[in-house]
Amino acid sequence: MKRIAILLVLVIGLASTSAARSQQPASTPAAKSSVRTTDSVSFKPSPELQKSLEDLAQAMQSLAVKITTDPEIKAAAINVASGFVMTAQQVLTEQSDVIQQALKTAAEKISAAQSAPPLHSRKP
Repeated sequence: MKRIAILLVLVIGLASTSAARSQQPASTPAAKSSVRTTDSVSFKPSPELQKSLEDLAQAMQSLAVKITTDPEIKAAAINVASGFVMTAQQVLTEQSDVIQQALKTAAEKISAAQSAPPLHSRKP
């Protein structure tokens, strides 16, 4: 049962990030800079890794179908998700002072970095 709950949390997390990405406004080509940077690292998955990723995707798809069609699993997924939300809210409430202090420190560092003159100024 714990495995199903963990898988449900994973699926919900993936679905929420996918939904968030789909709601973001599309970037316009004019907003992109004309300078293209290329990564020096080239990643090419091995055939075994590619097959494993495809198998994982297929398993996640079948799990998503089961979640949407089986009312018992759907109810368990909703319970897990609501527990996750309640836990996140509790952690945020308990850690709000620490989070605010970290944000304040980050803002101060950004402000100091922006107001400081560049270390290596080029002469024309």
